Amino acid sequence: MKAYRSIVVIILVLMLALPATAAGAASASISLTSPTPNPAMIGSEIAFDLAVSVDGFQTGVSGIDLYLNYDPAVVTPPTTPGAAAAEVLPDFFGVSNFSINEVLPASQCPGATKPCIHLVLAGPPQTSQIGIAARFHFRVTAVGSGSACFSIVQATMVDANGFNVPYVKSPGDLCQTIQNRATTGTVLRQGVPASPNPGGGTLACSSVTATGTWVYGPVVTNTDGNFSFTNLPAGTYTFRATYPGYLSSEKAGVAIPDNSITGNVGSTTLRGGDVNGDNAINILDIGAVISKFGKTSVAVRSAGGNCTTDEPADINDDGTVNISDLAITAGNWGKMGPTAWQP
Repeated sequence: MKAYRSIVVIILVLMLALPATAAGAASASISLTSPTPNPAMIGSEIAFDLAVSVDGFQTGVSGIDLYLNYDPAVVTPPTTPGAAAAEVLPDFFGVSNFSINEVLPASQCPGATKPCIHLVLAGPPQTSQIGIAARFHFRVTAVGSGSACFSIVQATMVDANGFNVPYVKSPGDLCQTIQNRATTGTVLRQGVPASPNPGGGTLACSSVTATGTWVYGPVVTNTDGNFSFTNLPAGTYTFRATYPGYLSSEKAGVAIPDNSITGNVGSTTLRGGDVNGDNAINILDIGAVISKFGKTSVAVRSAGGNCTTDEPADINDDGTVNISDLAITAGNWGKMGPTAWQP
């Protein structure tokens, strides 16, 4: 028995002599996740999350109060009546209760230089948890400097007793690249440029519209017949090209994805001879060309980029109504528009 007691005493002495093991230090952090899509286009919506992490807090983290700055020249938060400034998610606090979720003018935000979203979240104490507490949504309204930047300018984290909790915040701004979306294509015209070409007619001045939920354009082609729409909203469109003296051409079902930077509609060639503009080539058009046959120095819409006056009977824009125009018209006898969009 004495030997047993001696062993116990020795073990206790050794345990007391060992250095004490420090308890794991509590830690907390808040950060913003990368916005999507990136890059973003004018008219598109971008979103990013508020990520929160806590570990080792015996009393638990129970509240977060923060201000998020944004640039009103580039993006805007939800403006629909009744829409919340941020989407509160249950991934961190569970079904949390939030007391404030509002968009404030710059004068009411920390630093008083930019407007902000003021978000307050409160919920069951979290001792060790990683999750998404909220999601921010913005709509891109302009390219501005080429990027949209956001920053948490002030934040407070408290435990279940209402005491401040030290935390680490992601440094600097969260920036999102903003780009113009370009939707391009080419419109050629049968017989243009003419040879010889004293009138100086080019492939300029064809009109192109894009019809989706709304009608966009018209834009006009350059001297090479190329056109470009800037920042068409995502959607499905019908593109239509026209020029005096030609049948229209159309391409339907062109999809513009939300995250696309560029898109190309392809090339089409307008068929000549629709002098009276009724989208059909027939005896009326032949008669119109013959009635003006031999006229010179007529108005050429595509000459000099004026894109205004034109003589439709001068099909090939060479400044003269002659056999070339009659041949183009007769060759397309019976055709009707809009024609399929093809070279």
